[in-house]
Amino acid sequence: MSNITISLPDNLKAYVDEQVTQSGYSSADEYFQALVLLDQRLRQAKFSLDSQLDEGLNSLDRGEGIEVTDDWWKEERQGLSPVNCER
Repeated sequence: MSNITISLPDNLKAYVDEQVTQSGYSSADEYFQALVLLDQRLRQAKFSLDSQLDEGLNSLDRGEGIEVTDDWWKEERQGLSPVNCER
């Protein structure tokens, strides 16, 4: 395992210490590891979403899209749950 040394202003150090205590982390190291893993997952999710959006736009350019109407949304909502999702 590699080590990284960081310097924080007193107010951020106090915040980290508070988060470690309140969130049940065993140390600041564990807290920072959790933050880095969360950042990694968020970036991967954003990349995946961006890729899906690009593919959707490309499919529209190829004429493969569908018209989304109120009736389409109604059918989609009904298919999501056995309970009717209409308001």
